[in-house]
Amino acid sequence: MDRLEPILMPSYSDLEKITIGQKYILPAALKASGLPVESLKIDDDVWANIVRPLGYDAGIRTLERNIDGVVRKVAMLIVEGKEKEVHVTSANVKTFYLNSIMVE
Repeated sequence: MDRLEPILMPSYSDLEKITIGQKYILPAALKASGLPVESLKIDDDVWANIVRPLGYDAGIRTLERNIDGVVRKVAMLIVEGKEKEVHVTSANVKTFYLNSIMVE
């Protein structure tokens, strides 16, 4: 380390990513899919798995892709007439989000 200079890389914390996902990315994804805001509710304990499914990612591109995937599956269920509203919980997250790894 005497010849190396550590470089700090700025990134979002998990709490910041959860806030960004809840307040900005999810409403934008719902609007883009044509779904009303009330059609999808995600529990707070599920957001940690959506933000950090397999490892650390400094940005929010992966978060956007993960949320878009959940919204697309919900939109398909609503269009097919199987559901009118979807509530994603820790018990049913695997049906909506394939990368979810529930840590117990």
